[in-house]
Amino acid sequence: MYNAPILKKSLEVLKFIVDSGTPLGVTEISNNLSVSKSTIYGILNALKDEKFVAKDNKTKKYIIGTELYELSKKVFKGGEIVMVARPFLEKLVSLVDETAFLCIREDTAARVLDAIEAKKALKITSPIGIRFPITASVLCKALLSPMDNESIRMFLKEKGLPHYTENSITDIDEFLKEIDKMRETGYSLDLEEYLKGIRAVATLIYSNNVPVGAISVIGFSTSMYNEKLPSIIQHLKNTAQQISERLSQLKILL
Repeated sequence: MYNAPILKKSLEVLKFIVDSGTPLGVTEISNNLSVSKSTIYGILNALKDEKFVAKDNKTKKYIIGTELYELSKKVFKGGEIVMVARPFLEKLVSLVDETAFLCIREDTAARVLDAIEAKKALKITSPIGIRFPITASVLCKALLSPMDNESIRMFLKEKGLPHYTENSITDIDEFLKEIDKMRETGYSLDLEEYLKGIRAVATLIYSNNVPVGAISVIGFSTSMYNEKLPSIIQHLKNTAQQISERLSQLKILL
């Protein structure tokens, strides 16, 4: 079977540059891969033309290019976080008996990366990949909280705070107070502010102190009653800490 040797060599060069993590010259790549300098030079030029590698004009060495970086983001965006977070979310659901979500912010929306449903018959469900408006209460409070208040105020003035239910907070100053509470307590709360009869609690997850998303527990008001909320909140915060520690160990960022 024809295996396109030049393509194979090109992939070897690309993988070697990625694995090294440091700028590499033609000679270094040639010696390590046992491929002639002329071949390496030709491969690097082709990869550079497609922006899969970039050349430093001063050192004449090669590094990962912008196109490879953008391609990797498209392929793996959220994948690593889902892989890390899922076992922790599964345990969380077993502890609180409510549905748990893993979300990230995408401009003016929050996208669900993963959802672990409770085992009971009456539960909240949602397809993976669905996008909620960022102004949906519990996610808004969590995902906007890393911003300073003035930036949040400008954002909300532009996007508005919709009146979803009679419990919705539509006044920006009042909403900022809720975000301040989120920063102080480490979680945000939604008591039927986005959907009537639905309660939710959310908190951020981090990688090396950088917020990369949020996890939330969502359920019906009849099951997420006041006496149960403190336990849910504590389990949620513990889970977020465990996920954040693991993400930081793996140095995963979106």
